Amino acid sequence: MQDQWAIGGVSRDDDAEPRGAPPPEAPPPAPARLPLSARLFVFVVGLVAIAAIAAAGWVYTETQRDMRGLAADIAQIKLSLELFGRQQASAGPAPAAAPATDAGALEAIENRLAILEESWRQAPAAPAAPAASAADSASTLAASGDCMPLDTRFLVTAGDNYPVCGTQSAIEIEEVGENAVVFAGSDPIVVGGSMALPETSCIVAVLSANADGMSGYGEVRVSC
Repeated sequence: MQDQWAIGGVSRDDDAEPRGAPPPEAPPPAPARLPLSARLFVFVVGLVAIAAIAAAGWVYTETQRDMRGLAADIAQIKLSLELFGRQQASAGPAPAAAPATDAGALEAIENRLAILEESWRQAPAAPAAPAASAADSASTLAASGDCMPLDTRFLVTAGDNYPVCGTQSAIEIEEVGENAVVFAGSDPIVVGGSMALPETSCIVAVLSANADGMSGYGEVRVSC
């Protein structure tokens, strides 16, 4: 039962809200969502970051692969120089004009080796694995004697005659010409070409001839 009364213009109402009561609290606003353009921008930035990481990994892998190839080439050239020195030592005295020619050829080889080593030093460090290939080649040479190892770039010149490791055949060089090498009993083989090694299942390929100022020298490789 409501208690209402009025005295001199003043009224009382028990159901009326008391004066000075705080207003009811408004509900919290809903969290704002990013607009579509902002969400697309975040997605594109993420894709670009992933692509950059993948590109960096690919560049690193290719660099390491190039360094391994360069280190293997240096090791093979050093091995060829060692065999060449042994052959010159066992050949005995040469005609008077020969020492000057040999000195010039050796100087060209040393210059080429110095250029390769300088390039190798200036590039990022390569893994330790390539060094093992040089050690393996040296151990193969020691086990087989003075012979031409398989699957190795080998420096040759006119008059060379090397047995092929693990076979009964030999490689004899008659002439190293411009862009071609002449083997005993064969026509000139141009750079990039190959021929079958007689009485074997091996192939001898010509890799270079008179290249990089190395007049009279070429590189061959025997594969079986």
